[in-house]
Amino acid sequence: MKILITTEFYYPFQCGVTTAVVNEIKALEQRGHEIRVLTIGEGRKSFWDEERKCWYIRSNFPKLYKDSYASLAINDPILKSVEEWKPEIIHSQSEFFSFLFASTISRRLSIPIVHTCHTDFVAYSIHFTSFTRVWCFFASLVVPFLIRKAKRLICSTDKIYSLIQSYRINKPIDRIMVGLDLDLFRQPFSIEERRSFRKQFGLSEDDVVFLSVSRLSQEKRVDETIRLFSHILSSCHKAKLMVVGDGSLRESLEKIVKDEGIEESVVFTGEVESGEVWKYYRSGDIYIGSSLSETQCLSYVEAMASGMALLVKDDPVLNGYVLRGVNAMTFEALDDFSLKAHQLYSSPSLRRSLGAKAAEDTEVFSLSFFGKMLEKTFRKALDEGGNG
Repeated sequence: MKILITTEFYYPFQCGVTTAVVNEIKALEQRGHEIRVLTIGEGRKSFWDEERKCWYIRSNFPKLYKDSYASLAINDPILKSVEEWKPEIIHSQSEFFSFLFASTISRRLSIPIVHTCHTDFVAYSIHFTSFTRVWCFFASLVVPFLIRKAKRLICSTDKIYSLIQSYRINKPIDRIMVGLDLDLFRQPFSIEERRSFRKQFGLSEDDVVFLSVSRLSQEKRVDETIRLFSHILSSCHKAKLMVVGDGSLRESLEKIVKDEGIEESVVFTGEVESGEVWKYYRSGDIYIGSSLSETQCLSYVEAMASGMALLVKDDPVLNGYVLRGVNAMTFEALDDFSLKAHQLYSSPSLRRSLGAKAAEDTEVFSLSFFGKMLEKTFRKALDEGGNG
């Protein structure tokens, strides 16, 4: 099957959607399908990237969101190349600009679109307005309109499933959990390699490393993670926080660290190549997260696959991904966080038991299962025929 993936987030930009697309390509190629990607580039000229098997369509519209590019170039000649490839189905990963191209190609070739709903629009309101209720009402009108041409929808969590249902979108919804290249996170990593890797960042083997992996943007709430961490240092003297990732809030987060007087306990790594991120998980001891905008829990699953103990903000999105108190710990407020962080800090055996159970439970996120479920949904859409 020839499958075209359309997305607003792809290499060289790294985020959760980029990782999801990469994992999908691996999963579907393992099942013998041919995959190509159509995304929006930062330049003013469209081009084909043979190595990445990706069409980059030119950006010709002001950004609405600082970490993505925008385009309305629906008559760009490069679309002819996409159509000449003759995809049989389109898998859309974004509701906005790239969906316009998906819809155009779908109409011209009379092929169906399957759309994955990634975005928690409530959480992302902070980027556009302080009037959350107005934003949510706006999203409830606009999102159904934008994705009306999709034949079927995919949601990876209960949280997004409930959100889409609240918009009264009359489309079949398949619930498919995120897929992960588990082998990547289970590579051999000796004690000496771990010690050497930590040393690069000024971390000793005796340090208990709390790890955060995310884009440094407002909805990820890394500022809250830093402030929570600062509260435990008086009793957890060997605790260190490694912040993995980069983004528009890097400077403001570094200022928070300075204002809190914890520069000696916090390390910012900057952007990390996706193929190297497993080393950071394996070098940490406790994964920490405060985000309430997660829709596929990708970094959480990566941490679990790496055998890390998790301590993350409780949220409905975790249902189906973690078993609270069994393979992960969750927290509500500062006191709850402090108690559980201290428990994990003080007990290597507790960290090991949670991490071992977490690694065991990630089998359901294998690429083979992910590819099988995606293929099943695509065949349903093809069997239903036509587009829209």
